[in-house]
Amino acid sequence: MKRRAFLAAVVVAAAFANAAHAQEKTIVVGTSIDSKPFDFVQDGKYVGFDQDLLAEIAKEAGFKYTVNPMDFGALIPALQTANIDLAISSIFMTDARKQVVDFSDVYYTSALGILVAADNSAINTGEDLAGKKVASVTGAASTTWLKGNAPTAEVTLFPQVTNMFMELQAGRADAVVYDYPFLAYYAQVEGDGKVKVVEKPVGDGIPVGIAFPKGSELVGQVNEALKKVKADGRYDAIYKKWFGKAAE
Repeated sequence: MKRRAFLAAVVVAAAFANAAHAQEKTIVVGTSIDSKPFDFVQDGKYVGFDQDLLAEIAKEAGFKYTVNPMDFGALIPALQTANIDLAISSIFMTDARKQVVDFSDVYYTSALGILVAADNSAINTGEDLAGKKVASVTGAASTTWLKGNAPTAEVTLFPQVTNMFMELQAGRADAVVYDYPFLAYYAQVEGDGKVKVVEKPVGDGIPVGIAFPKGSELVGQVNEALKKVKADGRYDAIYKKWFGKAAE
């Protein structure tokens, strides 16, 4: 009888130890850090809309995390091999991605846009990209859109957002196609007077979510935390901080 009680106590203690270990585990977060205003480095710290939101979600869910910066195109493969626990970097929730990773609930709705030189008057719609030199990012949803909607465009893909902006300003690309918010922020800040965004986004609105390895237990925790962050006004405050207006 005593032996059974002892074994039961050992099992209970082990369960509590495992639960405590799970809580203490530091979550590894993958992000592309050249994606203003969502994810970038400022004064040695990771900042941006995604990073502020992640901090509040982690606080609400009760986990610690560390950021592992990487190229955008490496995020999904890193999740598939479980080298990171989650990825946040304005990741579009496409059908193709849903087949290989799990997503949180939607936390932002984005769209694709076109960036051109400030004096460019030839490109005003997606149809105008036909036969033009276009820059974009490896692994981004814009690459799929370009294949289907601008098949004759001469597309060059880069590992980082910064590279495609440099290609445009150097005159080696006629346009950049990428996430509209990134392009608009760049045109207003670093590219002010040098580039402009074609006013109308291309394609449909695309939901954005936090990505996880298939079957991750973190999905439920993050979704619950996200609901609370949205409900108590923290999400709205973060949105207004980075986009200058209330969330729609």
